[in-house]
Amino acid sequence: MTRFAAAGAKVVATDVATAAADDGAQAAGRATVEFHRLDVTDPESWTSVVAEIASEHGRLDVVLLNAGIRLGQGDISRLSHDDYHRLIDINQHGVFYGVKSTIDLLQESGGGDIVVTASRASLGPLSNDLAYSMSKHAVAGLVRSIAPDLITRGIRINAICPATVDTGFLTAGRRELEAAGITVMEPDEVAEGVSVILESGRTGECFVQLPGDPPMPFPFAPVPGR
Repeated sequence: MTRFAAAGAKVVATDVATAAADDGAQAAGRATVEFHRLDVTDPESWTSVVAEIASEHGRLDVVLLNAGIRLGQGDISRLSHDDYHRLIDINQHGVFYGVKSTIDLLQESGGGDIVVTASRASLGPLSNDLAYSMSKHAVAGLVRSIAPDLITRGIRINAICPATVDTGFLTAGRRELEAAGITVMEPDEVAEGVSVILESGRTGECFVQLPGDPPMPFPFAPVPGR
C-alpha cells in the first residue's frame, strides 16, 4: 500500500477490521490513501465498495486481492467444520467475489490488472495446513482459468506466490522459522514483486517469488491431450 501511494497512485485500502486498516492508511499518508470497510466474504459488501470507488474516483485500474488467513492444522480429522468454512470463505470465495465485482469497472476504465496474493502452497503440498493449501490451489486455478476471458475485456489477471512472508500470520513464530534455516520475506519485497508483475504485461500466470529473487512465472506441465 505504502509503495504504490508513494509512487503517486491513488490507493483505496480495504479491511474488515476498521481500526487496523485505518491505522495503515494513516501510516501511508492521508493524501494518497483512503479506507473503506470491506468484508471479502460478503458479495453485497463488495458491490457497495466498488460503487463507492466508481462514484468517488470514476475509474479503477489495479485490484490487489490480498485477504487471507491460516489455520495451521495438518490433521483433517481435527479440522472443525466452522474453521474450514471460515478459511474457504475468506481465502477462496473472497477472491472469487473480488474478481467478479471489479471487472466491470476495470473494463469501463479501459482495462487494467488484477493481482491475487496466492502462495507457494498454491503450487505444491503444504501438509501442516491442509485447508490453506487447498484454498490457494483453488485461487491459482481461478487465475489460470479466467485469464483467457478477461483479456478479451482488456483485463490481465495473475497470482503472486511468495514464500513465507512476515505478516500477521507469523507473530512470534518468525524466530522459530529463522532458527530452522527458513528465510522470511519482508512485505515490501512482495510489494516490489507485484510491481514487477504489473509491468510484465503477462496474464494467467502464477509468479513464484523466493527470498531475494524477482517473481518468475511457474512452469506448469502441459495437460496431456491438449
